[in-house]
Amino acid sequence: MTTTKCQPLFIALLMIVLTLSTNYSLAEPNEQRPIVNVPTLGRIGGSQLSSSSGRKFHAFRAIPYAEPPVGDLRFKDPVPAKPWDEGNLFDASREGPICTQYNSILGEGFVHGQEDCLYLNIYTPRLNITANSDLLPVMFWIHGGAFYMGSGNGENDRFGPGYILDRDVVLITFNYRLGPLGFLSTDDAEAPGNYALLDQSLALRWIRNHVRHFGGNPDLITLFGESAGGASVDYHVLSPYSRGMFHRAIIQSGTSKCPWSLQTPVGEYTKILAEHLDCPTTNSREILDCLRTRKAEDIVGIRRHITIPELYVLVFSKILKGYGMFPLAFVPRIDKERHLPFIPSQPEKLIMERKFAQVPLIIGVVQNEGSLVSSCNGDRVMNDFKADPIRTLSFMMNMEKRPDGLQMAKLVHDHYFVEGKPYEEQMEQIEQITSDYGLFKCSDDSAYNELSTYYYFYTHRGQFSFPQLVGIPPEMDFACVRCVYPSMYLGVCHADELFLMFTAGYLPRISTADDIKVSETLLDLWTSFAENGVPRSRHVDEHWLPIEPGKTRYLKINSRSTLVEEEMPFASRLPFWDRMKIQNRLVSARDEF
Repeated sequence: MTTTKCQPLFIALLMIVLTLSTNYSLAEPNEQRPIVNVPTLGRIGGSQLSSSSGRKFHAFRAIPYAEPPVGDLRFKDPVPAKPWDEGNLFDASREGPICTQYNSILGEGFVHGQEDCLYLNIYTPRLNITANSDLLPVMFWIHGGAFYMGSGNGENDRFGPGYILDRDVVLITFNYRLGPLGFLSTDDAEAPGNYALLDQSLALRWIRNHVRHFGGNPDLITLFGESAGGASVDYHVLSPYSRGMFHRAIIQSGTSKCPWSLQTPVGEYTKILAEHLDCPTTNSREILDCLRTRKAEDIVGIRRHITIPELYVLVFSKILKGYGMFPLAFVPRIDKERHLPFIPSQPEKLIMERKFAQVPLIIGVVQNEGSLVSSCNGDRVMNDFKADPIRTLSFMMNMEKRPDGLQMAKLVHDHYFVEGKPYEEQMEQIEQITSDYGLFKCSDDSAYNELSTYYYFYTHRGQFSFPQLVGIPPEMDFACVRCVYPSMYLGVCHADELFLMFTAGYLPRISTADDIKVSETLLDLWTSFAENGVPRSRHVDEHWLPIEPGKTRYLKINSRSTLVEEEMPFASRLPFWDRMKIQNRLVSARDEF
């Protein structure tokens, strides 16, 4: 039987009308425009918006936190933005451009955005606060997107403030450089990489220095992010660069220990990029000088031509031949060549040496993290499994170049699949492999029990789900496509919880009773944690307790959220990956320490 391929075209059409349909609205034109005077920078004029419940709040958008990273500043650490002209009013009433990116959701080879993109957005319910005790908690959102796509915008993306600004918090969203523009490295001091992480850190520093003037408490900043954004939050917890600039952290579906979040041979990919763009490939300075003369779209568009096995290629791309899960090419690396490294050593080593910020944490995953892999490209995966299941697994897991790659893949195959049972009836096992290996294991390892750490498992499937964004046909019923493959189950997908936390310009408001309740639960928990470090919700009867040494517990988050005093449902599958000794030890992706 043939599956219907993922058709993301409708997303492109929706993007055209993003600004025509938002879940938060401009206030009446005759209402007074909010203006803030920021010492050392100047006056900023924003706009007044209304939340999903009709509450008025102030928005200051597209504020530059860094100089445009163009020309000689490309592939360099960000430079703080200069003050605007004295006496002039800086117009912060509209969102800024997103960063240049290869967006495979919007079509084959679609490159869009601008290189001048380092802007942040501030949403606040109060201004002109004089007493320190009245300043509000600050929530600093880091968007995901596999380090190569996405933005922090709301009108032309999916991170609008309409739900969160029903609460007494100040919300910060922002853009950072992506793909090779954010992570290219020559593996030496000429270009140590990690510019995107430094962008994030500079935006955080800007907020710490100036958020008081927008009603935010600089001594009460919570970082939160999902997927690559969650891994970024974890890197800030570990990095000396960001030490002391935040006070709590929420890590959703992605950590520094995930096999896709750290790369060793970034320099090798840089040489491939340089060669493709007719640049030198041996001398680092010559490589960089040449690449700085090339168009940003051509640099980012290299994804059309390089086959890099990765999870997001498997889910979205129809161009690249590979469909393995890992690794991504231009992502964080250990930048020990830098005078002050952002990532001085392996995350595991930093944790072992207790070199991390001692802040309370919330960390967790959703129920079916890997289900997108088995929903898109179902035919392709199935045909390859029928032809050569072991080699297919070795490629999916980026083990095809290991001397023992086929042997390791066979161990994985024999552990997860039932011999003699048709693969069409075991599609759910592929979802389990990608979930366990790609997110469950690394998230479980990142639940620091030495800190005050709250662990969660999100199991609510709402009316909106991430598969809708990648065009999985409605006849597949989103929750269950067993009409095509009996065991293919999408369930609660990667990033699904974000639809209940943020408003998206292209989606209506949530409307079902369960969605509203779970949204309230999430926002109760996250904002109370931002306020006092203890997550509480009116919809959770028990107190959500942190994990303890030798004792795992977690909050199951759904319409009937409850504290579960036992290990995660997937815990029994994780020791297998310890025995395999490949988690966080991928030869092509991570150094031994």
